[in-house]
Formats: sequence, structure tokens, C-alpha cells
Amino acid sequence: MSDIRRACKLYKSFSGHIPEIVGSVQLGTIPKALVIVGELDGILYSTVRDGANEKYIHRFHKRDRPYLAVSPDGKSLHIIGGDYEFNLRGIVDKSDKRL
Repeated sequence: MSDIRRACKLYKSFSGHIPEIVGSVQLGTIPKALVIVGELDGILYSTVRDGANEKYIHRFHKRDRPYLAVSPDGKSLHIIGGDYEFNLRGIVDKSDKRL
């Protein structure tokens, strides 16, 4: 399955909407060096889900936290590692599955 098909399937299962390709973005290259800022405690994000505007706060369990890193020029943030996945429930820590 192509990455686009997989992305569309994930979008539909999470958002409840039929995916629509609206454009593309140029992704820069990942720098060869990153500065680890620290552990990422959580993420706040807004989205439209099943036709409603939603705001989410995900707090990572301590053992599932990824690192927050920044490029050497300070212009791009990166989430590195962690033990989680994104699925129809949103961000799910892997330790939730072990409980």
C-alpha cells in the first residue's frame, strides 16, 4: 500500500471525513544533527473530527515520552523516539496497551 493510501486511511479513521488531497508541501531534509531540548511531556492540537472543531491535549506517560529536538539553526522542531502510535483514537501511548 502506498504512503498516500495509508495516510488517507489513517486520516479517515481518525477524522471521520473522506480524505481530499488539497496540495503538497516541500519537506526539508532532516538535519544531520539535532539539539535535544528535553522530553516532550505532551502535545496540544486542534482539528475537525466528525464535523466538529475539537481541541486535544495528550499527556505522555513518563516511559512513553519522545524527545523534543530542534535543528541547529533553530528553525524546525522534531519529535524523536517515544513509545506511542497515532490511530483512530489519536495519540495513544504504548503503555496504555500494556495495562
